[in-house]
Amino acid sequence: MNCIIVIAHPDRKSFENTKLIKTLKMRYTKDGHTVNIVDLYLDDYNPSSFVGDLSNINDNAFAKSYRHLIKTSNHIWIISPTRWLSMSPLVEGFIDQVFISGFAFKDGRGLLGDRKLGVVLTSTSPNKVRWKTLDIMWVRLKLMVFPQIFKFKNIKVYQIWNVKKSSNLELNKHLLKINQIVNNFLK
Repeated sequence: MNCIIVIAHPDRKSFENTKLIKTLKMRYTKDGHTVNIVDLYLDDYNPSSFVGDLSNINDNAFAKSYRHLIKTSNHIWIISPTRWLSMSPLVEGFIDQVFISGFAFKDGRGLLGDRKLGVVLTSTSPNKVRWKTLDIMWVRLKLMVFPQIFKFKNIKVYQIWNVKKSSNLELNKHLLKINQIVNNFLK
């Protein structure tokens, strides 16, 4: 089985780039699964670079190679920090250019729905902000975008709040929960 992890976090020393990716990769490789990591920052992916030449906005080399990895993966993980109730612009651009009509959906039918999708969102905001945001990212991704447009059936959206001020113990508890999600995906 193949797994793809897509991440867009600029800080190489961040929790996301160090512990979170390592935890996911270790969990899958432990059972002999192949893991491909797509780091949108390391790839120098810039979804805006295709503006002005709409003829290839969805068929640029990045989008084609990412689509191949998605198509050959059983599990898809997206890791993104949140800013202003949105994911990283790189992840938003990735979704916009990779999950296109004819690849992810067509005529109201999902074409990738047999895959399992995990989305981990991180925020530097404290957990008390959660009620003010009405968990809009969770609602947007878990209830609208991925199941309604792309027809994914098995989606888990997990948010980690206050990531920079969380203790190692708190962060490790999040990693254990993410491991549990992977265990459920593998059943």
